[in-house]
Amino acid sequence: MESQIEIVERLIEEGESFTFQNFCLAVGDYQGRYGGPDSPEWGIFKIRAQNIVSKHLSDDSPAMSLIAEGLTQYTEGNGPDKFEIAKSNLVKALKILSTTLKNDVYGELKAEKSTPTSAALSNKIFVVHGHDESLKTDVERFLHEIGLVPVVLHREADEGATVIEKFEKHSDVGFAFILLTPDEISYTVAQINIPETDKVIEYRARPNVIFEFGYFVGKLGRNRVCCLHKGDVVLPSDLNGLVYKKVDGSVDPQAYAIIRELKAAGYKISM
Repeated sequence: MESQIEIVERLIEEGESFTFQNFCLAVGDYQGRYGGPDSPEWGIFKIRAQNIVSKHLSDDSPAMSLIAEGLTQYTEGNGPDKFEIAKSNLVKALKILSTTLKNDVYGELKAEKSTPTSAALSNKIFVVHGHDESLKTDVERFLHEIGLVPVVLHREADEGATVIEKFEKHSDVGFAFILLTPDEISYTVAQINIPETDKVIEYRARPNVIFEFGYFVGKLGRNRVCCLHKGDVVLPSDLNGLVYKKVDGSVDPQAYAIIRELKAAGYKISM
């Protein structure tokens, strides 16, 4: 089994392998001049970098500041400079963590905490969603009906916080639903110059949904994250072994299975 230092150093090597040519999906007329939507590999790397740094170092540490700076760089539609800033900050944060794990000169490592027996902190459930408003609304309706409170980020007050600060503030829950819906069309870089009718396309969820998916898997554990997927959306290959449930119109056909998962997580259901 890999040690934490080995995992961090493997992530550093993985991060350094990304270039402006391979970090994103080729969509539309970008063709290498501007960044496209995150590739699954780059998106998962960002999730893992944030998760492992936040696991060991406090939020006000230099490494976490670099993580935040890296994650706030909007690479889609921009040139190489934004990507290079994002990559540099994330890799630097991992290198700081590697050094600190080997020799914590400044006492920055978090003290180990015992895991609480019940992670269901309240009756709140986080709902991660893309552009499918009907599915999001239906999940909110269902959760209200069984006595739970859905947390949907855009419905919460900003209070002057950045998106990441707002997300972290409201992510203190015991369970999360991830709504994977076919919001974007993508194809590989190798297909850029072939006719549109010959391209093999995939339907993908929004990059922010994949990012938050990985965040909650890392924070809550696989048994406290339920993915509801719709249509022909591609499921993340690096996030297998999780609870996936297919939905078409309404979540009601999956109601029994969903309630069973919530009860297993410690939630009290009122019908």
